[in-house]
Amino acid sequence: MNQDKIVQLKQGLSTAFINQNISSNLAYKPQFVSNNYKEGRKVISSIEDELLSCEEFAISVAFITMGGITPLLQTLRELEQRSIPGKILTTDYLTFSDPKALRILANFKNIELKMFVTENAKEGYSTQKDTFLRKRKCTELLSEVLI
Repeated sequence: MNQDKIVQLKQGLSTAFINQNISSNLAYKPQFVSNNYKEGRKVISSIEDELLSCEEFAISVAFITMGGITPLLQTLRELEQRSIPGKILTTDYLTFSDPKALRILANFKNIELKMFVTENAKEGYSTQKDTFLRKRKCTELLSEVLI
């Protein structure tokens, strides 16, 4: 990473976490993404926006349900048509994942779907991290939103 980008990242982190009066580039400033119906903001919209503008994506989520993937299916179809590669990691944790939802995702030609098996693990798996890659930008979403 070149020195200018490091300086911009430090400024963005300082603005977000230490002093909001520090001037910084919005692209390097972490933002809190949440559902706020009064302002018309939804986390799912942020995920869709990132998916539609990425060149590659990776999603890690504790479980997958039909209710979680249904709003994303049209976007995922568009990514498949555009040959945008994606990886989705989920788990059998507490057997919450819906087999029908898993089959639907497994049928996408551009998505590599993997499952972490907790049977032999000493710990469960409950996380979500979404990564959206572009040539000059990488966006990470860390959340408790489950698909």
